[in-house]
Amino acid sequence: MSKPFFGLIIAVMLLAATLLPAQETIAVDSTARPRRAFVVHVGGGYAHYTRGVKVRAIGLAGSIVRSTVAATFRFMWYPSYRLRFGIETGYTNFYSYSVKNGNVAGRVSLNAIPILFVWSMPLVKRVNVYAGIGTYILNTNLEYQGNVKSRDYVLGSNFAISYTVPLNKNLGLAAEAKYMNAFETRDATLGIQVQAVWRIAKL
Repeated sequence: MSKPFFGLIIAVMLLAATLLPAQETIAVDSTARPRRAFVVHVGGGYAHYTRGVKVRAIGLAGSIVRSTVAATFRFMWYPSYRLRFGIETGYTNFYSYSVKNGNVAGRVSLNAIPILFVWSMPLVKRVNVYAGIGTYILNTNLEYQGNVKSRDYVLGSNFAISYTVPLNKNLGLAAEAKYMNAFETRDATLGIQVQAVWRIAKL
């Protein structure tokens, strides 16, 4: 996701939050009486690395693994108007591949931990859109005659859309499609997750 496109998404969300009437702000139903609340999203699922992987000379190109599990933890403030905000973190393994030099085999992997400031807004009943920007902590792990690890901090963003099914007045179950983009290093994944949505406090 390019920086101008991401900026356009944020601008549209801000405009809609200003012009459209307030709706329900609890986790599970966007049609009830507006109410302020703190809401936690926790879950995980599948993610697929969407960019090319540059394998070094000793890497085995056919061993590249692009699909992996991903996890999300999101803490949101739902005010009495449409635009919500919070923080998000989680985990995903961007990719991994095998290496071999002579008879010595090893493995390289790159995983990421996002730390993002997130905006959210309900589109229609039970459908919410999310957009975030912040930092991705990139961890490279080389297992080859020992274990060598390196860490880097890069700028990144995400974009997601979810559909939430209410289980009761404080708990819901959401299916979410998510695009994660460490745009500074051009690493990105596209995936789908199942999340528990829990209203932990209301005001």
